[in-house]
Amino acid sequence: MFQTAPGVFVPFPEKIHEQFQVYEEQLLRANVSFEKLRPLILDFCHRIAEPLFFVLQLPLTLQEEKQYSSDTVLHQAVYYMDGQTRQQIEAILNSYGKILLADGLCQFAIASHATHEELFVRKYKLIDIYSNSPRRFAPLLQQYGLTETDRLLTVWDTFSQETPGRCSLISIEGQDVYGIAEQLKEKGMYRAKIIED
Repeated sequence: MFQTAPGVFVPFPEKIHEQFQVYEEQLLRANVSFEKLRPLILDFCHRIAEPLFFVLQLPLTLQEEKQYSSDTVLHQAVYYMDGQTRQQIEAILNSYGKILLADGLCQFAIASHATHEELFVRKYKLIDIYSNSPRRFAPLLQQYGLTETDRLLTVWDTFSQETPGRCSLISIEGQDVYGIAEQLKEKGMYRAKIIED
């Protein structure tokens, strides 16, 4: 049975299968069950060229959101941590991965400065892999039991007005993703831009 992250509610998890689809425009998209996310991300790190970088996207706080005039569009802050070694990325995942993966609000990515290949953990923990040769990552996903399809059904396809999905902030031992952002800022992470959600 497909497992969702603790901070994610999906109305019909039984409709989601561990599959991936390769789009020739440099994208591979995948449904990865929650318990496999961390080891898969670590394996991805070992398949891309250093130096690496880490990206964290967080919804703006209510106070920050009030600075924007739109009542209908929400915004996210995008943070970067450049010039990382594989060991530094692994240290981030070892220290903060439990919360980053459990949380429903954050999105994050790990990418190569050299090749621009990237694994992006999107909302609802949908996985996007960007590459000039996305099919090269198919064996990695197959190693974790995913099968290829030409019509990937994601959680977004199961939502409706009557049965929406829901993402929520997770706190573990008093720590949440906003606290992680503050700690990583002390290690060189910086806010690069604000984007629409």
